[in-house]
This record gives sequence, C-alpha cells and structure tokens, in this order.
Amino acid sequence: MNNNLEQFQNIIGYKFKDINLLKKAFTHSSYANEKYYNNERLEFLGDAVLELVISDFIYKNYPHMPEGELTKLRAGTVCEGSLAERAREIGISDFIMLGKGEETTGGRYRESILADAFEAVIGAVYLDGGIEPARAHILRQLENTVGK
Repeated sequence: MNNNLEQFQNIIGYKFKDINLLKKAFTHSSYANEKYYNNERLEFLGDAVLELVISDFIYKNYPHMPEGELTKLRAGTVCEGSLAERAREIGISDFIMLGKGEETTGGRYRESILADAFEAVIGAVYLDGGIEPARAHILRQLENTVGK
C-alpha cells in the first residue's frame, strides 16, 4: 500500500483541500473494521456524479444517437470492467487500504474493489470541489473510453 497521497493527486491532476476525503475514498470496508469509516458512501455519491457527467457528455457529443444507443454507450463506459481497468491504469490499487483477509485473498486487484474505489474518488472530488472539478476529473479519466 502506498500512503503518498500527494503522488496520487499528481496522477489524477486534482489537489484536495480536505485530504481526509481522499483517505476515506481509499478505505475499504474490510479495513474499516479497524477504523470508523469506509468508502461506501463516497462510492454511492461518485456513482451518481459519474452517471450524470457521462450522460451529459454523451448527450452533447452524439446528437443524432437515439436514446437506446445513448444508454448502451453510457453503460459500456461506466460498467465495472471499464472503471476497474482505468483504476488499474492510474494505480488506485496501490493506495487502497484493505483488511488483512481481503489483502491475502487478492482483493487489491479485484475488479469490484477497484471500480468502487474509482467511484469513491469521484465522490471525494465532488465533495471537495463541486461539480466542475468532478466533471473535469471524470472526463480526464474516461473521455477516451466512451464508445470503445
């Protein structure tokens, strides 16, 4: 596990005013047994912000696409596999805090944990800076995956 959160902020191009939000985003519920918080609520919020931003992006950039196709395009972009892949590319697995059991069973590289942490980071950016920094973060991370 990498505790250098300054390094991660450089990777994503966003500097947190409240670093505790980023710490919480990386705290898996298995680790939280030893702490009082985890990333699940941030993941919930990040998922909603992610859907909104990607929906807005797709709506504006694919003006002739019918609703059903827009939905498929969004689903392919925000699915667990896509988010986990991007999480691996930016090294989220190095920063996740896991409990011992989850660590020994390979949780650090499990798609669901990576995707959840990716969404939790989005939630943390949103709470820390608002919708525009969250939009910029999401599009920096995912703009090139839309439609692939």
